[in-house]
Amino acid sequence: MSSNEERRKGLRATMPTQMLFNVLENPAEYIRGHDSTVKRLAALDAEPLPKPKTESQMLLTRIDRKLSLILSILAESSTRKNYMNQALVQDISEFGLSFGHYTDFPIGTYLEIGLVLPYTEGRLMDILGRIVRILPSAAPTQDKFVYGFEFTDILGSDQNEIVQWIFTKQREEIRRRRETF
Repeated sequence: MSSNEERRKGLRATMPTQMLFNVLENPAEYIRGHDSTVKRLAALDAEPLPKPKTESQMLLTRIDRKLSLILSILAESSTRKNYMNQALVQDISEFGLSFGHYTDFPIGTYLEIGLVLPYTEGRLMDILGRIVRILPSAAPTQDKFVYGFEFTDILGSDQNEIVQWIFTKQREEIRRRRETF
């Protein structure tokens, strides 16, 4: 590992916040939040239509079916996933995070997580990753384990936002240290 990679992995910040997650059997089950909508729309395009009398009727039939799908998606509030579990994030880097939880997950378990950084406008980051490290929890909390979680599928914009948040957090820490001296 180059010294540049070591420094980048060293950019971590403490982040005591909640994350939401689902356990996946394999990474192929992961569908990014809006990708499921795109796949459903593509499936509609692939379906054969009844024989239209005119090209305009065929176009209007397709538009009608897509609008019905979009309205049903909006009605069921599927812009956010239904996450089944919560955990407490302890720290974060651009490549992963650590979190505490009471469930015994094996190394290699894939999770899809929903993460909101503190002090952001509440945008939910949709991230796929896997557990790469397990440690017993040192804190006397209900969390039995601390897991190291590596991001395997994250949008570049989300990764950049995490880095910016870490830099902001580090600048705040440096200011506090200077003020105490």
